[in-house]
Amino acid sequence: MLKSELIIPRLKKRRNDIVPLALPADYHYLQIANELIQLVKAHVGRCRGELADALRAYEGDSLDYRIIRGLANVLESRCVFGNDPPINPVELRTALFNQGPVTIKNDLLTITTRQQAVAETATKFGLSAEQIEYALFADLMEERILLGTGEILIPVDLIARYNLEVARGLLYWAREVDIIVRDGYKDLFKYIKLFKLMHTVYPIPQQGYNIILHGPISPFVKSTIRYGLQFAKFFPALLLCKTWRMDAEVQPSDSPRPLHYTLDDRTPLRSHFKQSNLFDSKLEADFADEFETKYGGAKRKWELAREDELIVVGDTVMIPDFSLTHRKDGRRALIEIIGFWHPKYLQRKLQKVHQAGRSDLILLVYESANVAEGVFEKVSAGEVLTFTKKPVLKDVLAAVERCAVKNE
Repeated sequence: MLKSELIIPRLKKRRNDIVPLALPADYHYLQIANELIQLVKAHVGRCRGELADALRAYEGDSLDYRIIRGLANVLESRCVFGNDPPINPVELRTALFNQGPVTIKNDLLTITTRQQAVAETATKFGLSAEQIEYALFADLMEERILLGTGEILIPVDLIARYNLEVARGLLYWAREVDIIVRDGYKDLFKYIKLFKLMHTVYPIPQQGYNIILHGPISPFVKSTIRYGLQFAKFFPALLLCKTWRMDAEVQPSDSPRPLHYTLDDRTPLRSHFKQSNLFDSKLEADFADEFETKYGGAKRKWELAREDELIVVGDTVMIPDFSLTHRKDGRRALIEIIGFWHPKYLQRKLQKVHQAGRSDLILLVYESANVAEGVFEKVSAGEVLTFTKKPVLKDVLAAVERCAVKNE
């Protein structure tokens, strides 16, 4: 994450609105990005302090010093630093300092030189003098060695990632973020849960969902700094969705009043988060494939869709695996396939099914799942079908005909 002093100069205010200024991928900045990439790569195997000195020297008295620092910060955040000293540095320093004061050369008051103290300590621990010097301050941040640069970025990608960091850094000052989204629910809520964001979900008939995220400067939040970092980190998850709009109320530290920060799916910003696979299991993939083979085509009666509806259950959501929508009358039924999973997962699933209370939710339960017979039938308001190897589509469609309802 970029520090506030690197973000605020890249923000443009106009009346009640605020937008991050995108750094252009022109010749000038592409050259800076390339030189920074080469500088960092050249310091692999050297300590972090040397890299910091080199970056300061490169920055010099440039008017672009904030941009240079921001680009360098993005590069450093991808780097791997570490040390593997042959002895614990704290233990080593204690042993050395217990020998009393030393001098560079012998004098009347001190008879032990630094070189002698290092040599004696090396003998004590069975190490060389070079190993002692290496390990002495190896636990300090600036002494950590640059072990690798992560996946190598090209200049245009470095600029794109920098622009993303500025854009999501603005959310550190968010009071509330109003999101309308029409797809990508699974990934979006995976990251909302991962970063433990406070949220409220409202369905928009035929148009998706309205998600309200309570930001770090919301009156509901106490741990502002920690939550603010988590909140800003979430932003790339929104970019995984195809159709969305965001309207955030933000108040940066240099602004006397709240401002609007709006963004939608037309943004050139790119997410570095990985998108989930279309299917979570082979059971789901096989179900969809068999349905399309037997009941797909131009004459299909039911349209099969993947994870296109949310069910709000308490402070979380349930996202059924599939929906089936009648092509003529619009009736819909939801399908959840429950395979062989860990007992805790199944327990949470039972709770969600019970809280959902949906008569249009059909459960397809694998007979070898870790649940007792009849457990899901007790908590489900819809139908429950069991299967041994794979769901029987004829039985599934019959259940769909019985359970499907028309959304208002």
